[in-house]
Amino acid sequence: MSSIYQKNLDAIQKRLFIDVESDNAIKDALMSRPDSNVLLNDIKILSDLCGQSVVCISRDGYEYALSSMVDADNAAKIYSERYKDPEPFETYILFGMGDGRIARHILGDMLDNNILIAVEPDINVLLSVMSEFDISDIISNENFFLLIGNSKVFEHLQTLLDGVINPGTVTPIRFLISPGYDALYPDMCRGCIKMADYVMDSIRINSNTLIKMEDELNLNTFKNLRYFVDGSDLYWIVKKFNDIDLEDIPAILVCAGPSLNKNIDDLKKAEGRAFILAVDSAVRALENHNVNYNAVITGDAEKEYSVFEDDRTRRKPLIAEISSNYKIVENWSGRLFFTGGSSMGTVVQTSIFGDILTHDIGKVETGGSISTNAFSVLEYIGFKTIVLVGQDLAFTGGQGHVQGYSNQESEEELAERGIERVEACDGSILTTDSQMRYYIRWFEKKIEAVKENVTVIDATEGGARIQGALNMTLNEVIDTRCNTNCDFDDMLQKVSYAFEGEDKEKCLDHLRKLPDRLNEFGDKLKKYKRNYIKMSGFIKNNITSGKDFETTYEAVKEANVIDRTEPLYYLVTAFCLSEVYKYKNIVMNKNKPMDEVLIASAQMMDDCIGAIEKIIKLIKKEWNYL
Repeated sequence: MSSIYQKNLDAIQKRLFIDVESDNAIKDALMSRPDSNVLLNDIKILSDLCGQSVVCISRDGYEYALSSMVDADNAAKIYSERYKDPEPFETYILFGMGDGRIARHILGDMLDNNILIAVEPDINVLLSVMSEFDISDIISNENFFLLIGNSKVFEHLQTLLDGVINPGTVTPIRFLISPGYDALYPDMCRGCIKMADYVMDSIRINSNTLIKMEDELNLNTFKNLRYFVDGSDLYWIVKKFNDIDLEDIPAILVCAGPSLNKNIDDLKKAEGRAFILAVDSAVRALENHNVNYNAVITGDAEKEYSVFEDDRTRRKPLIAEISSNYKIVENWSGRLFFTGGSSMGTVVQTSIFGDILTHDIGKVETGGSISTNAFSVLEYIGFKTIVLVGQDLAFTGGQGHVQGYSNQESEEELAERGIERVEACDGSILTTDSQMRYYIRWFEKKIEAVKENVTVIDATEGGARIQGALNMTLNEVIDTRCNTNCDFDDMLQKVSYAFEGEDKEKCLDHLRKLPDRLNEFGDKLKKYKRNYIKMSGFIKNNITSGKDFETTYEAVKEANVIDRTEPLYYLVTAFCLSEVYKYKNIVMNKNKPMDEVLIASAQMMDDCIGAIEKIIKLIKKEWNYL
């Protein structure tokens, strides 16, 4: 192993990139790199006219250079100059890491609050580059993230984007394609572009929901933490289910669409032969038909309690987002399992518990509905076959939900919502609305992202067509796919609790100390505020040098990245979301003068300090059990 390769590998191991940590094949390939003189998969290192090394790939009788064969360094510089004037908080996606020349130039021109995500679709290209080029400076840059092409590249891209995109940015994402990569890897390139577009739509929709429901989400989370400490989470379900082979045992996701009326009784044939997960709106219909489902899932912060009035339902295991309606959680008598599916999952995982929580509670992807959340949960658990039942995503037969749903919409309400037309499974045309059309798109993107690992079967027997899903009747699924018996009821009862004994007491003590941590963070925010105001004065008076200016400038730089350096940031901003978005509208407007941006940043610190006061009051009111 060459010294250059080892230097690059050391840099990668320090960064803990998502692909390297989650994919053993990638990790093994990086660790067992063959002799650097042996290039892989028709990859060559040639020289340009200036004698500089260039990576080339032989494919279908053609030689593709991943940089200019005239002057590779200058070509990379010219390419990057098109993007040298970044907007604040923009995220760059570079499809094709190549030899790193373009990435290095882009990083050099970026602002402190910009992010560069490089997608290298071919692990063999990366291995060859690491042997020939020193890219450790790029890898070590905290604003740089690397994705290595595998079956989960689209999923991992979405995960990264969800964590770094600011929806108020003028141009939140810039998509760059390195030379040759669109021709060599067209499908992955198109897939990444589509995923970036989808994430932007998703974030815009979800951000509006978060602002609207800020108070409910926060209150539910703080009330539910008591039950989280006494209960369990998705991590421990995964641990328990690892004891069995899920390859031949499907999961059936029961949704509340009107087509469920057609095959609801057929579900009884799947009892003990599939894991049956019911969304909250479907449980009343299942109880009415005496179907023994294994668990129910809920997530809506304002979900009506009426759907859980049946005592039989409340004795079932419940999988709930940490921000689910607290009235449902506190009245539950069965096992409780929490997920971090919503934005509050990050708050709980990172801000509230931090290092004290040594496992990931399960921050599954949320697509905006309980059905999308449930699908993500089943994929996270590890099921290889997921069957959709009652997932109409349209007004089949002029109905919005299955019979028995407590809040069935009137014809007038459906008429107001029914504004779009979609293709049905049988080729006919159905009416839907923009929200459900978005969910159709979510499922199609998700199926595309997981198709190498998960087979998705739509056994709804009605409703909108979901591209990428296999269409089968529920009886066909049960006859051909449900061939193994498994007592999931018993397994769920034996899932470990999240905290027990000494660990539980440490957790409670950590919660008791949260007000002190918040007050310390508040002191830091006050310092940031003073420095923003001070820097604003320097700008107004055209002062751009001197010891006092340099010290203030460094303090402002530190303040600008608190979203990446301060764990409590997520908790505090959850309590002042409206103010956060107002702030972003100013900061991300390049036409605003810098002194105005700095004053807005100082005001944002004030808003966060006010949020800390709200949080501490809520703790005193709701955490008396501590």
